[in-house]
Amino acid sequence: MSLAHAVRRLAFSAGASLCFLVGAAFLTVAGWIYLAETTSTQTAALIVGAVWFAVGFILLGLSRVKPVHAVAPPPAAAAPGPLGLAEAFLFGLQAGRGTSKGG
Repeated sequence: MSLAHAVRRLAFSAGASLCFLVGAAFLTVAGWIYLAETTSTQTAALIVGAVWFAVGFILLGLSRVKPVHAVAPPPAAAAPGPLGLAEAFLFGLQAGRGTSKGG
């Protein structure tokens, strides 16, 4: 990855993080206003605090998840050519002759 690409990615990530932070702040205030009007201030504080506490635990749990690395499939065995087919036929013929007749 080139340095310019890394700097661009960092800048966009920082901008997205700032947008998420501002959005979370406004949603928290909107939720607070709704809860404060429909319940008591103490209940609103408990609900908003519990939601942020739960989000924190979820994010902490997600940070501990180890990525699953894809395992490359084993290389395919070479397909038998005409000699391999003839050899298999001869092995089968020899095995057939080794069995007893009349059983």
